[in-house]
Amino acid sequence: MPLRSGGACAVLLLAAAGNARAAAQKPDEGPGDLFTGISVPANATDLYGAEASFRLGGWNSTWGEVKLLELVADGTPVKAGDKVARFEFPGRDALRWVNEKIQKTKADANQAKISGDQTLGALVMEKRRKELEARLAGIEVEKERAVSRKQGDLYRIARKVADFEVDAITKRIGAARRSKLAEDTYQDESVKKHEALLARYGYYERKFQMVAPHDGIVRHAFSPRERRKVQKGDSIRAGMKVMSVAKDATLAVKFFVPEHRIAEISEGKEVTVTTAASAEAHRAVVKQIDFFPQELGFLTENHNLPNGREKAFAVTAEFVEAPAGLPAGAEVRVNGRPR
Repeated sequence: MPLRSGGACAVLLLAAAGNARAAAQKPDEGPGDLFTGISVPANATDLYGAEASFRLGGWNSTWGEVKLLELVADGTPVKAGDKVARFEFPGRDALRWVNEKIQKTKADANQAKISGDQTLGALVMEKRRKELEARLAGIEVEKERAVSRKQGDLYRIARKVADFEVDAITKRIGAARRSKLAEDTYQDESVKKHEALLARYGYYERKFQMVAPHDGIVRHAFSPRERRKVQKGDSIRAGMKVMSVAKDATLAVKFFVPEHRIAEISEGKEVTVTTAASAEAHRAVVKQIDFFPQELGFLTENHNLPNGREKAFAVTAEFVEAPAGLPAGAEVRVNGRPR
């Protein structure tokens, strides 16, 4: 069919060129089609950074990051309960404060007990004096026949007063003993309460040490901020993944799929993985997709990403055959639409 004008011919030529470029660059070959991820142990328990706050009685401390002082070497076999890492504990100043509180509470308790003993002792002595007065009054009453009636009445009144005072002081002693028992119990409980602060301090301090939850192999986590594995001397945020204790050598990849592309991924689907060391593609099968999307900065533990607020799903895929020499914590690229 003959062309009616040169303009129409140019339009057709441009459209043909565009189709040719689109055919030459297939969707699975564009860098924007690849998902970023890291290699992780397939069967492992993750361990995370210590808490960022410390609350103990009237003592409160908060910090952003803590320094990683000790770290077992990557690949080290460990037994359950072995120490694998230790963080700097910023709450050490609280130990002196706790010990001072305990010493003051004990001193107050001892002083209260001494004061109670003195009060009770004084009442007992007063009772003995009143009992002596009552006995003397009784002796005087026995002289009633040898004295005038008026004097005898005075002796009997003195005897009744003395007996009343003995009875009154006896009741005061009983009340003082009950009060002292209650005060001693209160002071003992106060000492126990403050001594419990010392045990709680130890609990917090132990939380700044990591121990292996089971037998396995230590695998250091990838630090997105440093773009390398976590290492001794790093500043660790609370909740940041520090390592995994792998139960076996099986490797998987954890990669992040933008929310608008999650339809491309499903459990059981095969994807291909390439590493920084080689362009060779390795097969992997999707085993798990997180239930809901989260911000990419949170998933990668790197809030400085330019697209850190973008929502994405975390996806785990196990290698059919892992690349030789690939360690856990290495950056990888995942193609969700392999040829």
